[in-house]
Amino acid sequence: MTVSCVSAVPEGFVMKEFAGPPDADYPTAITAAANGDVYVSSDQNGSLGHKEHMGRIIRCRDKDGDGKADEFVKFVPDVNSPRGGHMVGDTLYLIHPPFLSSFRDKDGDGVADEKKDLVTGLGGGIEHPRGADHTTNGVRMGIDGWLYIAVGDFGAHPAKGTDGSTYILHGGGVLRVRPDGSQIEPYDLMVRNICDTAISPELDLFSRDNTNDGKGWNTRFHHFTQFGDHGYPRLYQNFADDAIKPLADYGGGSGTGALWLSEPGFPPQFTDALFSTDWTTGTVHYHPWKREGASFSIEQKDFEKLPHATDVDVDGNSHLYLADWRNGGFDYTPDQKVGKIFQVTYPGLPAAKYQDVNKASDAELVKLIASPSAVQRLETQREILSRGKKPEFAEGIFAVAKDTKLSVGARTAAVWTFKQLYGKDSTKYLTELAADETMREQALRAMTDRSGELAGVPVKLYVDSLKDKNPRVVLQALIGLNRLKAKEAAPAILAASGDWREEGVSPRLKLTAVQVLATLGNIPPCLKAVEDTATRKLALQALQKVHTMEVVNGLLGLFGKSADLELRYDVLSALARLYFQEKEWDLKSWWNTRPDDRGPYYETEEWEGTAKIKPAIEKGFGMVSPERQNALLDILGKNRLPVAELKLAGVDPVIAALSAKELNPTQLMLLVSAAKEPKRPFPQRVEAYKALSKGGEDSSMPHRLAVLATWSQEKNAPAEAAQHISDFVNAPDRGNQIGALRDIAAKQGNAVSCIAWKAILTVLNSPLAKPEAKKKIKEELEKTPREVGFFQAIADLKMSGFDKQIEEGMKWDNSELINAAKAAKEAVAAAGPGGKKVAELSVAEVAKAAMTGKGDPAVGARLFTAQGCIACHAIDLKAEQKGPYLGAAGAKFTRDYLIDSVLEPSKVVAQGFQTSMLKLKDGTAKMGFVTAEVDGVVEVRDITGQVAKIKREDITEETHMPSSMMPPGLAAGLSVEDFTSLIEYLSSLKSTGG
Repeated sequence: MTVSCVSAVPEGFVMKEFAGPPDADYPTAITAAANGDVYVSSDQNGSLGHKEHMGRIIRCRDKDGDGKADEFVKFVPDVNSPRGGHMVGDTLYLIHPPFLSSFRDKDGDGVADEKKDLVTGLGGGIEHPRGADHTTNGVRMGIDGWLYIAVGDFGAHPAKGTDGSTYILHGGGVLRVRPDGSQIEPYDLMVRNICDTAISPELDLFSRDNTNDGKGWNTRFHHFTQFGDHGYPRLYQNFADDAIKPLADYGGGSGTGALWLSEPGFPPQFTDALFSTDWTTGTVHYHPWKREGASFSIEQKDFEKLPHATDVDVDGNSHLYLADWRNGGFDYTPDQKVGKIFQVTYPGLPAAKYQDVNKASDAELVKLIASPSAVQRLETQREILSRGKKPEFAEGIFAVAKDTKLSVGARTAAVWTFKQLYGKDSTKYLTELAADETMREQALRAMTDRSGELAGVPVKLYVDSLKDKNPRVVLQALIGLNRLKAKEAAPAILAASGDWREEGVSPRLKLTAVQVLATLGNIPPCLKAVEDTATRKLALQALQKVHTMEVVNGLLGLFGKSADLELRYDVLSALARLYFQEKEWDLKSWWNTRPDDRGPYYETEEWEGTAKIKPAIEKGFGMVSPERQNALLDILGKNRLPVAELKLAGVDPVIAALSAKELNPTQLMLLVSAAKEPKRPFPQRVEAYKALSKGGEDSSMPHRLAVLATWSQEKNAPAEAAQHISDFVNAPDRGNQIGALRDIAAKQGNAVSCIAWKAILTVLNSPLAKPEAKKKIKEELEKTPREVGFFQAIADLKMSGFDKQIEEGMKWDNSELINAAKAAKEAVAAAGPGGKKVAELSVAEVAKAAMTGKGDPAVGARLFTAQGCIACHAIDLKAEQKGPYLGAAGAKFTRDYLIDSVLEPSKVVAQGFQTSMLKLKDGTAKMGFVTAEVDGVVEVRDITGQVAKIKREDITEETHMPSSMMPPGLAAGLSVEDFTSLIEYLSSLKSTGG
């Protein structure tokens, strides 16, 4: 069936259903063979299931050429957790975590009969508590012959190749390995949960990442280059300048597939096009691009809308394929037909015609390496390599590499075919090719590509290239010097850096230079460069990554001999970074969906240098400019130094109070004054407010309310002030504090009373509150409160049900009370009456009404708070993140998904927020969802929003429950109109993030 009439593909494209259930279902990923066969990774476990024998690879073949598959063979009949693969020649390279394996059909019956495990230790599969979720997800071969592996943040523990090579990765990133499973090595690291990489003909890699649900790492679009650090989770929050920046931040979503389309048969804007897919937003995107510096800038446009887009690929005949997880969830859904595969073509232009390389002569292969089709070029290369060294290949392929009339993509294919064919013997010829400025980048990259083929590579060429006018050449010079282990090049790198002009949204020359200098470990020239303001920042960034006493002693020497106050400040900042080092990963634990992102290390530990750094910072603090001391304190805090334990002279008393573990009465009042002081920077006022909690939850409450009341009355208070008031009002502990809140409401001023009453009334109205708390509130209400703040709270919340109290209030002899009661009555009346209740109708009827009806987002916003939703869901990135972040709900989720989430929570459990059952050593158990794990302490939030903090060592067993912790029926008391307004409000939330 042709569906172009209802699809959103750009004009001129035709989209057809290629395959679907029951023949090909649950498509986690697809790979298109050059001849047009499509191999579907079908995993009925989804991302969270744990059952054996739920996965297979299905070969879909269109035998009659009508654009619809008519033959389906289980190429791999049984494989756990099949993810992305790449069919190259007769070999399917497949990720099925924790393995990368190759599969071949040697007897031609359509079923693989040879399997080789190439890499082990890649994340986790069904044996992991979460299933094959944040695991290793994809693999794609570049024209350089490397298999590039997309690793999620389960990491690699370690990844081990067939030659015994290993690499430990605590986090996500891109690893690479040779096709035989040898030489496993890192490529670009510290991303979150990538599923795939797009590889351009010139070996640029791209991926669309996943959001961490409200903690600031959104759906980022990455450009990968070697030795990069993208900062998740250690750097992106507090040390963003030390991490590679993304090409774009697309807010909420779940990146899945990626493809660089470089094929004839498509319009000009699509013949060299970058594609990505997003499961959550259900979109296949294409990204117009342009080069900027050593990286790119991109746009984002919609190519097609699918319910849950999972992948995109292309064959050698100009057929584009799209995979969709429609009707599916995170696990097996036997009552649904899950998945579809579509074929997309452009009939208006001649399509490529893949030429079978197995049947081509040697001379024909030389011509085919210059094909306009990237698919054809890769297949041709692999066939040439299989035939081995021949004079016709040596002369013909290098001639293609030198031919200035050909495209850079074709010439690049020739360079890498020549390199792989002749190994270290190619260096002489590639050095010659480096004289061609168009191919210099690829020549430099190729010569140092293989660690065992570096003999005879001219280091001087790389040093000279540090000053090249092309930043992409400079980047490859840096990478090459690192791979050459050219320690002697450190001074040249530092000297050349002053002339680099970083461009674009994702600069990377200096950040790559930092990694290279740190790895080379030539410390003296770096220390010398610290004395020059032109190279100081780069040198210190490199030095603070090297945990050796040579670095510590060298920095202390610089500090001691210099009277330059800025140099002292910068050196102490670097020493603060060196105070701790990263604790060795146990190779088992996973940091969950919202890991500790304070940085600069995930887990800190002291080392040999700590004992020398601590007294140096204590003594040196008073030797920097007083104007810089507050900033230096901030740096010490960000680097997680125990500031309260350091004996720092001349510290502001407020700053000392902020750092104190416990507050004395004087410090308490200092912090209250600081939080109220409008002349202080608001971030510092917020820190003072937060520190008040160290005085104890109950005893500090009046002080915190006094601060919040002050903020509520400030005309120019930032929006963050309102968020803190909201956080206080909706905190889950309030149900246990009714007596204290009532006492404060009666004794304090109107502004304080109003906030206290809002908290009390929110508990009363929450379907999650305990009955005893509600009973206590009702008893207080029967006494008819006589506080202005009570009526102000009713008016602000527009909460009905207080007619008696309002009428009594309007009869009192206090004009302020009378006016407040009247205002409350008017506000409640303006909110309007309700209609039929959700509980009175079937789920289907309510869902239909909410799908077709139009609600009032303002009413929905009020209900979001009144119904207790805010106890478990933040809508502001600055708010405390609890359950699934909803600030971008309208951008991430369809309306029907949101309706199902409220009416039938267990039907659509948000990934990362399954209910966990934790069994403890003392025989007790805790149930909730894990919101954080920091310093060995697990934070668990229960259905009422209450938080329990449990030491990881006290947990004996952790299991995931199949149902949502959010109970059904939370909206039962709402009218259908109000429920529709709540959905309208959620649909309107489209902020960046989450």
